[in-house]
Amino acid sequence: QADDKLTEKEKQLITASIQKFQKGEHSEGKNFIAFAKTMNDGFYVQTVKIFIKEEQDHAAVLGKFMQLHGIQKITKDPVDGIFRWLRKLAGIEGTITVLLTAEIIAMVYYKALKKATRSVILKEICHQILVDETMHLAFQSDTLKVIYKNKSAVSLFVSRWMHRILMAGTIAVVWIFHFKVLKAGGYSLLRYFRETWKEFSKCEQ
Repeated sequence: QADDKLTEKEKQLITASIQKFQKGEHSEGKNFIAFAKTMNDGFYVQTVKIFIKEEQDHAAVLGKFMQLHGIQKITKDPVDGIFRWLRKLAGIEGTITVLLTAEIIAMVYYKALKKATRSVILKEICHQILVDETMHLAFQSDTLKVIYKNKSAVSLFVSRWMHRILMAGTIAVVWIFHFKVLKAGGYSLLRYFRETWKEFSKCEQ
């Protein structure tokens, strides 16, 4: 839709934010696939490949929207770089923990972006990403629970608290870089924190 509406003011509001999320959505997933193979479950590996393809699709449709409105893609983002580095640190558990954290953030971010824009295309993109991320949250949290079953009580305690610390830090960082879009979508800092932590708590059960 070449006539998709996006005012100059709105373009300025979302450009830096959407550039970062578009970059974060794209990954070849080679390390994740390699870690997934350590689970010795062929069905799980195939499911991981489907997950990676859906994330790549998110990046692709966001990229097309950006191209339509003259928004340049970025090749590097420090926060995304840190997340990619963290995913490589602790094998399958670390990868899933970081991915789950990012997807919890995405659930609130795309709700805010959907409300903040008047673009029909961007609203549709946000809606589809939210549908996909709901399934991704269930997939990643269920896998993490399987991994947790094989841990000792002490190790499980440490893993859960490390994830909570990562979640809290990520919430803060995302607010710093994306607060304009979040606020435009109706999220105060308190509401943003509460809704994000609510999504986290559901995944932690």
